[in-house]
Amino acid sequence: MKNIKSAIYAALMTIAVICIPGCSNEYDDVAPGSYVDTERIETFPGDTVSVAGTASNGSPISFVSLVCEAWGVNQVYDRTAYEDNVFDYEYQLIVPKDATFNQVLTVTVKCENGKSTVREIPISFLPDTSAPTVTPAFNAQVGVDFDTEQQKAVWDIDFTAMDDRRLKSVHISIPVLSYDETVEVSDRSASVKKTVEFTTTGSYPCVITIEDASGNKSVNNIEVMVMLSETENPIQDYPGMYVVDANENPDDYIDGYYRWMDRKGEYQYEGKFYATTDNSKIFFTPERNLDGDLYGVSPYVSSKLMNNNGYAVPVTISKAGYYGIWIDLQAHTYSIWSLEIPTGAYNGELGMGYTFDNWTTSPLVNMTKVTDYRYNVLLDLTGEYDYQYYFYSSDWLRVFRADAEGKWWFESADGACVTFHTDYSGEVIVTFDTAYPWGTIKKSN
Repeated sequence: MKNIKSAIYAALMTIAVICIPGCSNEYDDVAPGSYVDTERIETFPGDTVSVAGTASNGSPISFVSLVCEAWGVNQVYDRTAYEDNVFDYEYQLIVPKDATFNQVLTVTVKCENGKSTVREIPISFLPDTSAPTVTPAFNAQVGVDFDTEQQKAVWDIDFTAMDDRRLKSVHISIPVLSYDETVEVSDRSASVKKTVEFTTTGSYPCVITIEDASGNKSVNNIEVMVMLSETENPIQDYPGMYVVDANENPDDYIDGYYRWMDRKGEYQYEGKFYATTDNSKIFFTPERNLDGDLYGVSPYVSSKLMNNNGYAVPVTISKAGYYGIWIDLQAHTYSIWSLEIPTGAYNGELGMGYTFDNWTTSPLVNMTKVTDYRYNVLLDLTGEYDYQYYFYSSDWLRVFRADAEGKWWFESADGACVTFHTDYSGEVIVTFDTAYPWGTIKKSN
């Protein structure tokens, strides 16, 4: 921006020298330069718009004014005491909440030589096309426990509605209960808390509609499942968790079946997962086995995360691809979102280096690309041993390793490799993914 402004000023000075050589003062008849960073303003009531510009001339700047009479804007920068030849300004134009359109912002620059330059910036209305949002996002199903002693269930509705301009209302409808309530709101965000009671078990469709002042609506359909309390095993705040593919048998894997999730807070964990097929299914476990604590979801409420090995069912991922996963064991919630391929992810030729005893003999093998970022190779294993392995690009500029415990893969030319002990003999298929680095070794028979 400064280079542009300097160029404009230099050009103005050059023009003044060339065009007015006969004046007693070469700038006496030169009008000031006026640069404004926008030629048109599109906005809406209640918005704040930044208007920046530069005034310049060989004759010192007297003042710069920004005026929009209809909105009560009359900003004047008095520079008479400063003898500036160049003046930069930035004005925060606050659009009145009752603003009318269309308007004009008049920018005037005047110099000591009495010359002035006037620019008119049209101001037009920017239509609102964005629907409101909510946080946290609504689940398609909500489970509510029925209290047999009190003969009722209580659903505590608690969320924040948000809009980029102004909210109008929140409407909650549960037809089976004849529950129908509208909450009037007017700001950009509003906290909504309601308590709904149910006297019988069953399924209760609910619609929560959020509308903004422009008529844009966010319609959220929720199935409220009122049911007898489900039994859950005690939960713990584990050091970490693993996400596993419930469609696969862990006994078929020598390494890589259990994929690590970092602890992000009390009872909260985050990790990544590649779903190989549509409708992939996953569980969560704190150990590298499926015999102890195992977290899935209620068979009746797909959004309710719970610890009950043998009762809970897997979480379903509808489409194949890369995903981020976040779970909160205490709140019994989870979130899954699609991941884009990282910029710079390697997809060239890939090789594998490995050893099954020590690095005195470390074979190198070429891998076959099966997708843009996934590779595999068949190997024969014989006897009981400790093994290590890593992956590398054909030019050795990209080397992929894992920490010794095999929790995370990363790029590094030097360092340790994952170490694993097995007594399996037979053919295995080694798979590696370079998009979100992760390696697995699976028995092929």
